[in-house]
Amino acid sequence: MSETWEQIKGHKDELVGKVKEVYGEATDDAKTQAEGVAQQVEGDARVQAASGRGNEAELKSAAQDKADVAEESIKQSVTETHESVQQKADERLKEAIDEGQRLKEEARAQAEQLRQDAIQKNEAMKEEDREAAVEANKYPDEIADRAQSAIDEVLNRRKENE
Repeated sequence: MSETWEQIKGHKDELVGKVKEVYGEATDDAKTQAEGVAQQVEGDARVQAASGRGNEAELKSAAQDKADVAEESIKQSVTETHESVQQKADERLKEAIDEGQRLKEEARAQAEQLRQDAIQKNEAMKEEDREAAVEANKYPDEIADRAQSAIDEVLNRRKENE
């Protein structure tokens, strides 16, 4: 393959590698990010070799330097992602605790309302029972009065018939 085609291929690898690196950063995918950086280093080495710049040792050294810089960048990105995930997890935990507290207070308020409703219902039922007892106590007196009236009526008729 000609030097020009090697250079074009190298530039293509650099470009595709950069896209992968950026995509990996954006999606918090360290593997894709690392693949992109590696592809960029390969592309740069291909361009340098095809253009005849530098000897083998210089090319290897330059590629290693770029790989080292990329490795540090990826490590930093992974650390930042880890910290971001931890921060989000802490925030979600706090939100869950707050929601639990809110639900606990809501349940406590509902339980108190139910207790108050039960007390009121119990009082109303006691009042109804009292009224029913008073009413029931009237019946024996009424029955006794009616019985006494009937007896008096019978006795009066007897006297009249005698």
